[in-house]
Amino acid sequence: MTRFDRSWLWLVSCLALITLCSLANAQATLQIMPASPRYQEPVYARITPDRNYGWYVYGAYVWMSGTRIHIGPEVEIDIAPTGYFDVELGRFPAGDYTVHLEGGLGEVASAQFTVGERMPQPFERPGGGGTVPAVDYSGMWWNALKPGWGLSISQGPTNQLFAAWFVYDAAGVPTWYTLEMGEWRVTWNSAAYSGWVYRYTGPFFGTAFDPDRVAGTLVGTGTLRFGDAFAGTLEYAMVGASGYKEITRLPIQ
Repeated sequence: MTRFDRSWLWLVSCLALITLCSLANAQATLQIMPASPRYQEPVYARITPDRNYGWYVYGAYVWMSGTRIHIGPEVEIDIAPTGYFDVELGRFPAGDYTVHLEGGLGEVASAQFTVGERMPQPFERPGGGGTVPAVDYSGMWWNALKPGWGLSISQGPTNQLFAAWFVYDAAGVPTWYTLEMGEWRVTWNSAAYSGWVYRYTGPFFGTAFDPDRVAGTLVGTGTLRFGDAFAGTLEYAMVGASGYKEITRLPIQ
């Protein structure tokens, strides 16, 4: 290889490295969703890369330093635009936070958000007991000794709870119930959520969907009672059935 060839190869390598670094630090916009999160509400960062470049996203890692949140996306850079992608930042107590999107040569974009104070709720009410649970019970619940049915619980940032209970009826037909529109009663050793139970029916999912055929029928009441963050009971009194089920969190690894 001649000196000219080596010099040309060195120049091409330098230009390629400069181009790669420029792409790695391409600008992006960073949007916080929701814009004004409530206490302990899940917060997401929506990242939109520069339209001149595209980022094929394989994942992202998030770390915190005080109230500074850093995002390091794991990307492969290409010339085709790929739209936006969302990264979950977590749930936060009240306060002011800044989010920093890191790139190949440092910070690419930043944004700020404020988490509101915890909603004021009465600590005591007639009969004793509070109304603010200390645990988020969202997740899948079941009884490992009696598989085949389960309970999906979603608890919102205001602590309202919605649970979907999937079981089988007397004929072995899969049936859905929901527990909704209830209230909490919290004591020193337990937290209980009581609400109405509805049974839902609707059209076969493989045909043209007709929302008018979806029907929810009030069939009784139910109470979810938790002794700790991982175990509890479901008590129910419905048309044709009453009793209770022991439940634990379904581990998903």
